[in-house]
Amino acid sequence: MTIQPRHPHLLKLVDPPILVGHRCITCERIAFPPDPYGCEKCGSPASNFEKWDLQARGSVQAVATVHRHHRPTPPTPFTVGVIELVEGPVVKAIVEGDGVVVGSSVEGFLAPEEPDDAGNVIVDLRFRVTR
Repeated sequence: MTIQPRHPHLLKLVDPPILVGHRCITCERIAFPPDPYGCEKCGSPASNFEKWDLQARGSVQAVATVHRHHRPTPPTPFTVGVIELVEGPVVKAIVEGDGVVVGSSVEGFLAPEEPDDAGNVIVDLRFRVTR
């Protein structure tokens, strides 16, 4: 059996999980996901980027509950949050638990899917409310 992140270039399988972004060496802007074209702030080329580990912690900036969607997983209803990470970048992700509101503090965790026929497990990053 193997465990793999759905997006291996964006996520490290550690506890707590780490997102892989980049930091512009010129202006120190931190971004996620990494931008292959250049810095949105100062215009530096992507060659001026360094990999940057981001904590999977932050606060909810917006929230919505999904009642219908075009895929069988995750089962509805589920909550999607716009999360400002502690280092600054903003991500959208599923937030589990009751009481998800704007301003909630959240932390990331690895959510496994059911193993396939070969026993391989794909994991995704999700968030849960911490307070």
